[in-house]
Amino acid sequence: MDQSKSNNVKDGAKDKGADNKSQKLEIPARTFSVEFFVGIFALVGVAAAGYLSVNLAGLKLGTSGMYEITAEFDNVSGLEAGASVEIAGVPIGEVKQIVLDDPMAKVIMTLKDSIRIKDDDIVSIRTKGIIGDRFVKVSRGASDLYVEPGGTIVETESVVDIEDIIGKFVHNFTGQDDDKDDSKE
Repeated sequence: MDQSKSNNVKDGAKDKGADNKSQKLEIPARTFSVEFFVGIFALVGVAAAGYLSVNLAGLKLGTSGMYEITAEFDNVSGLEAGASVEIAGVPIGEVKQIVLDDPMAKVIMTLKDSIRIKDDDIVSIRTKGIIGDRFVKVSRGASDLYVEPGGTIVETESVVDIEDIIGKFVHNFTGQDDDKDDSKE
């Protein structure tokens, strides 16, 4: 571009700028465009997907209002981490972890702060229904003393294993048949 022409363009722009100073600049009114609403919809969708994924995965974000307590059992067959802990059928917490402390199994539970476990409460493992999931049942005692958070419950009842009962019954039944056969000879 020729130098003289570019100077003229700049001078012409300066003249127009001087005219603009005397006039008020009008700011265009803001309108919400389709892109704005699509962006808001996308943000809401991502937030909803995040909320659902956290809840469906069963993640707990923070443990405020909860404390841990431990119980030792001879047998925890079928009990899994995440199983509920209940008093009178009302969930008060869940099993956090099961650890082998040979020969016992330690069940670490997280309970609501509002529920305190007494030192003579009996903690047992039960089954929901005939062949349902296992859960931890707390039967209340009469003591005025409480187990401290992080403490261990002494009074426990292990799983009643139906397979063991049937096995003992079958063994006793077949043992009686053998005794009858021996008496005939």
